Amino acid sequence: MKNFKSFVVMVLLITFSIFYATPVIGTEISEPEEIIKEVPITSIILRTIEVYLDGQIAPLNYAAFINTSERSVISLSDCSLIFGAQIEVIDTRLLLRKGSQEFILEEGDYWHLPPAQIQKEDLNLQLDEFYLPMRFVAEQLGYKISYNSRMGAIILRSPDYQGSDPEFVTLEPPQLPANLPRWGTLATTPVMVELWPTENIIAGYYTSIATSPAPRNRNILLSCNKLNGTIVNPGELCSFNQTVGQRTAQAGYQPAGVIVGKRLVSGIGGGVCQTSSTLYNSLLESQLQIVERHPHTLRIGYVPENRDATVSWGGADLKFRNNKIYPIKILAQVYETYVIFAIAKVE
Repeated sequence: MKNFKSFVVMVLLITFSIFYATPVIGTEISEPEEIIKEVPITSIILRTIEVYLDGQIAPLNYAAFINTSERSVISLSDCSLIFGAQIEVIDTRLLLRKGSQEFILEEGDYWHLPPAQIQKEDLNLQLDEFYLPMRFVAEQLGYKISYNSRMGAIILRSPDYQGSDPEFVTLEPPQLPANLPRWGTLATTPVMVELWPTENIIAGYYTSIATSPAPRNRNILLSCNKLNGTIVNPGELCSFNQTVGQRTAQAGYQPAGVIVGKRLVSGIGGGVCQTSSTLYNSLLESQLQIVERHPHTLRIGYVPENRDATVSWGGADLKFRNNKIYPIKILAQVYETYVIFAIAKVE
């Protein structure tokens, strides 16, 4: 009996040792991985630009652009090419030297684009890994710098240059036909496309604000300015509310008529629905995918029936997805007595 009990104890010990020594399949424990959110490269590009040096266009190896902080930036490679500066990397700092002049850019003073992400972007743009603030670098090296916003061009003058700046053709603002309808497409009124002479317009739409009161027009203008220049990548979702932001008095919005239920009442940001409705029709004309859209509870008169899109902060939104194979840009402005939107292909 004693030998039997000893045998049982031995069997149990062996069983427990095997059980705890054998890993359980499918229950591997590991440290949680840090999720790194990649910011699309196009989300930092407000507009690509050309660079002119001493009256001539400068041949750049990489794209120069205006970023979302509205600063002109140039690649590290082109900075060396254009300004003739020697650049040395010291830890996380960049030392720029030209002749007897030298200065340092700290890590937060320049932009480092992840190489893998650059390769993944389908922009038809040649991008560098490092970008420097163009105005700061130019002025440190004694260059004069100016920006022609209409032509999207940076004009640089070296310290010894005595010649003239490049001459751009000054385009007259488009003359809109008299007695235009209250709404319509840019295809039927192609003169409106001249508002954006350097853009590749796909389609667009306009609506009239001829009888709209000044506070309402102010709200429309503010919301148009927020949307203008927005770039949406292929497959990316764009939200009107998130792009424009909350309509508040602090943001400059004024009281004007808004539809609440079946009544027209006064509210901060009244009129912004004409902005969203004009954009909505531009999206339809461009055959972009509408993800979310809500009609008004009352008939409105600035777009055709069933072609409106109401928005409210924290509520109804207008969302669309770029179903094209290329990035698109939203163009918006108030011109004369019209709200005009266009969708452009980003080259």
